[in-house]
Amino acid sequence: MYITPWPDHLLTLDEFAALPEDNSRHYELQEGVLTGAPRPGVLHQRMVTAVAAALDRVLPADWEALFGVEVVVAERWPPTVRVPDVVVASARAIDEDRAMLHASELLGVVEVSAPGSRCLDAVTKRYEYAGAAIPLYWIVDVGPPVTLTDYRLSGSAYSVAWHGGGRYEVREPFELSLDLDVLARRPPAPSG
Repeated sequence: MYITPWPDHLLTLDEFAALPEDNSRHYELQEGVLTGAPRPGVLHQRMVTAVAAALDRVLPADWEALFGVEVVVAERWPPTVRVPDVVVASARAIDEDRAMLHASELLGVVEVSAPGSRCLDAVTKRYEYAGAAIPLYWIVDVGPPVTLTDYRLSGSAYSVAWHGGGRYEVREPFELSLDLDVLARRPPAPSG
């Protein structure tokens, strides 16, 4: 099912929330304008799942990693709603079971970039997420090779804390070691 007719005006948050369910595209709201991108491929989804699982294993109990969550990045008119590939959200906010989370309830977001989203992720979303005061922003680029850029909020803008491929290790705000090359492959089954 496709959204028809396509909205001919800037949408409010209520209008965006009231749109019919449509899984044919990846919909977001950018300054009131409905945008629809092609659904990501299965390799992209494998990487999203791997990142979310790796984060969820090491997060403190009051934070959780999820994917497919609508996040209100700017509530002021005209509003912006993004659907980051992975969010690290407050468990308390998740427990409230609302349709959308707010940027203030997030510790971080992850976007898995590929052809067609690199500029949006590296420029537009980086600016929006920083403006919404989300402390951490990671961009995982599918490559090859797979790379990660770790942005940390410094004042009102992000600065690069780490960029590269291979093994990514961080100690703050949680301890994590991530083999970026494995994100695109299915890990081997445990022996035993």
